[in-house]
Amino acid sequence: MAFQRIDKSRRFLQVSKQLRKSIFKGDYLPGQRLPNERVLAEIFGVSRIIIREAVWDLKRSGLVETKRGAHGGAFVQKMRHDAVTAVMRDVLGLANVRPVDIMEVRLLIEPAVAALAAEKATEMDLEEMRTYLEEIPKKQTDKYVRWQIGFHRLVAKASQNSLFGLLVNVFLDFSEDMILSLRQKDRLYHGTKAHPAILETLAHRDAEGAKRLFYSHLLEIKPVFDDWEKQFGKRGAIGSNI
Repeated sequence: MAFQRIDKSRRFLQVSKQLRKSIFKGDYLPGQRLPNERVLAEIFGVSRIIIREAVWDLKRSGLVETKRGAHGGAFVQKMRHDAVTAVMRDVLGLANVRPVDIMEVRLLIEPAVAALAAEKATEMDLEEMRTYLEEIPKKQTDKYVRWQIGFHRLVAKASQNSLFGLLVNVFLDFSEDMILSLRQKDRLYHGTKAHPAILETLAHRDAEGAKRLFYSHLLEIKPVFDDWEKQFGKRGAIGSNI
C-alpha cells in the first residue's frame, strides 16, 4: 500500500488511519514490525513526535505492541479479545451497563456459538476441552472462577468463527470482572457437571443438544447476576468498581 504525505491540520490521526488500513490489508502481518520512526517520519513528511502519537493510537486500539531495545519497535498483534475489552470497558461504563445486561447478551449468543461448535469443533478442540476439564482447581478461589469461564472460552474457540470467538470472550471478560469483584468468597455459583455434559453434546455433534444445555447452564447462574443487580445497582455496573 502506498502511503500519502500528511496534511498538517490532521497529523497523527491521518498517520494512524493509513497505518491501520495497511495492517488490515495485510501489508504487515501479526508479529511483523512496522518501519521505524525515522522511516515513517520521512514517508509521511511529519515529525517523529507525530509518528509516536500515531503508534500510541494503534497500541491503544490493540493493533500493535511496542518493544524496546536494539530489536524493538512497533509490532502488529494478533486479534486479541482483551484489547477490545479494554476499549469497550469505558464505553460500556458510560452506558451504565449492568450485570443483568451482560447475562442477557450471553444467553442469546453463547448457546448459538455452542451449537456451531458442535458442528465445527475439531478433534484437537475436543481433546483440549477434555484435558482442560480434568484439571479442576481444588478450592473455590479466583483461580476456580477463571477455570470455569475458561471452558466457555474453549467452546467459543471451537466454533471456528473468529468473530463469535471475539464477541464471546469480550463478554466473558466482563463477566469475570464482575464475578471476581462482587462474589462472596468461597460461595459455589455452579458445580462441575454442566461442562462435561456440554462437551459430550459437542463430541456427538448434537448442535441442538449443545444449544439447549448451554442455555440451561447459563440460566443456572443468571440469578446470581440478578442478585448483584438488586444489591449493588449502579455500583455493579461496568466501569464503576471493576
